[in-house]
Amino acid sequence: MKQRRTIIITAGDPKGIGPEVVIKALTSAPIQNLRAELNFLIVGPTEPIAQTAGLLDASAKSGAWLSGDFNPTRLKTPEIPSGENNNIFLYEPMPAGESRGGLDYILTAIEIMKSNPAAGLVTAPVSKEAINKTGFNFTGHTELLAQKTLSRKVTMMFTAPQLKVTLVTTHIAYKKVLLYLTTDKIFSTIEQTDDGLRKYFNVAQPRIAVCGLNPHAGEGQAFGREESRIIEPAIKLGRQRKINCIGPFPADSVFYRAVKGEFDVVVALYHDQGLIPIKTLAFSNAIQVTLGLPFIRTSPAHGVAYDLAGKGIANPASMIEAVKLAASMVSSNGSLFGNN
Repeated sequence: MKQRRTIIITAGDPKGIGPEVVIKALTSAPIQNLRAELNFLIVGPTEPIAQTAGLLDASAKSGAWLSGDFNPTRLKTPEIPSGENNNIFLYEPMPAGESRGGLDYILTAIEIMKSNPAAGLVTAPVSKEAINKTGFNFTGHTELLAQKTLSRKVTMMFTAPQLKVTLVTTHIAYKKVLLYLTTDKIFSTIEQTDDGLRKYFNVAQPRIAVCGLNPHAGEGQAFGREESRIIEPAIKLGRQRKINCIGPFPADSVFYRAVKGEFDVVVALYHDQGLIPIKTLAFSNAIQVTLGLPFIRTSPAHGVAYDLAGKGIANPASMIEAVKLAASMVSSNGSLFGNN
């Protein structure tokens, strides 16, 4: 019998909605359909997950939420599960309350992937502020995953039904964006975007639009020279490598053109330039994908939502889509890191 491949899911900050949306996702009809082919290993806190499962079960009896079957097998050691009967597993790497805001769940998942790789990783949300208060310098999942896997270049991609966006710079202060923007970094993002769309989204000839930095993409250098000095050379280099990338386009119109179908993806230069349109269009079901890691990684695009935690009302749509996308990427990529 062919062994199921495993997707690891970190539960996120145990004080947030992570445990709830993970359970809701794994017991939803779309993910139940995937359980014939995949195992799921949750790295997270036993007590909050059990409490959340009980809350959802109680809600189901009143018709508020159908929680479905949730009876995970608890693992004593961090390993890739091979069970066939119940294919949801739970591993808690430390006593409850010592997760450092969910940080240790991420670190444990990375170590599992290194020693006994799974097919993919899905991460529930954590709070950068909460983790940094523990004394750990944390700027985000993407940066930590890149550092721990020695990945030279990674690219954040955000996907929604109407739009895909990738970012050249990520979690840095706006005043530092110009210090980080270089022709090489823009070109590298274009190249990784092209490769990701071909490999994981089955786009044979990706049409890539590149944003300008200044109003009206500089208006012929009237509002800045960054377009001609660093962005246009990156686009030229991409086209020399047979990548169908064009621009730079004014950011106030290029996303509209992409939504209307003119482009497959937009390369944005900084965090909010790309995240405002994607979250405006699809706040509840946008997904983040990290390109350039040695394994597949997806994540819902929302935060920890402390104000909703423990109430059983968190919307699992983005987590469901993140798991579905990870599964789809596993199927699309024939040469998996850890083909277990």
